[in-house]
Amino acid sequence: MGASLPSAAIERGARWLQLPGGVFDAVGSRHRDVWLRELTGADEELLTDRVFASGAQRASALLARAIAKVEGIEAPIDEAFAASLSIGDRDALLLRLRQLEVGDHVHQVKRCGNPECGRKVDVDFLISELEVRQAEPLAPTLTLALPRSDGSGEVRLTLRLPTGADQEALAAAALPPAQANSLLLSRIVLDVDGRGPLSRAAAHALTLAQRNRIAEFLAQQAPGPDLAIDVACPYCAAPMAYDFDLVAFFLPSAR
Repeated sequence: MGASLPSAAIERGARWLQLPGGVFDAVGSRHRDVWLRELTGADEELLTDRVFASGAQRASALLARAIAKVEGIEAPIDEAFAASLSIGDRDALLLRLRQLEVGDHVHQVKRCGNPECGRKVDVDFLISELEVRQAEPLAPTLTLALPRSDGSGEVRLTLRLPTGADQEALAAAALPPAQANSLLLSRIVLDVDGRGPLSRAAAHALTLAQRNRIAEFLAQQAPGPDLAIDVACPYCAAPMAYDFDLVAFFLPSAR
């Protein structure tokens, strides 16, 4: 199910946002309505003066300060809470904050990747035009039947969506991409056929087909904005599609 972020005030006011995924409480009930407070100079000073280990940690700090309330949730809104949000919900919140504080229009300059061209290209889009996948329904955990590598049947995985905490952990580990994928799998696969979580060694042992199937499944299930920007070079017509790096754009490092 697709939608888009609002370009103006929604029914409850411009600073209310309905998360595409949501926050689950201790009994498994989902809560989606979030109130974002107006950012101040103190927030800007924190984000520019404090040294962060990663862009994901910087995003958690901002969201912890910006989220004033999650309706139905009594837990304190701190950096640990912000880090526990799914990546899609964090992206939706950051985009909404960017709309509210700066505006709907985004301008970037990209270089054409065609070696025979290589010219700089202005890219413009509206945040409100980005499609947002809404998760209906969504449970705290997901189940995937994964074919065994020997063809003898299927193995049942219980997993969760990646969060900001996972992004922070991967950034801190500073691993090559394949090893980072193994680390992520060991964090998000909570159970394998009732035998407990997936270990790092077991993640390494998964076939490429199995790892790709898990990645495809998560991409199909994960709610949140589609940050793929599909453009073509106006000079040579070469495709210039790219993924919008929201954290780097909205929260550039001052150091």
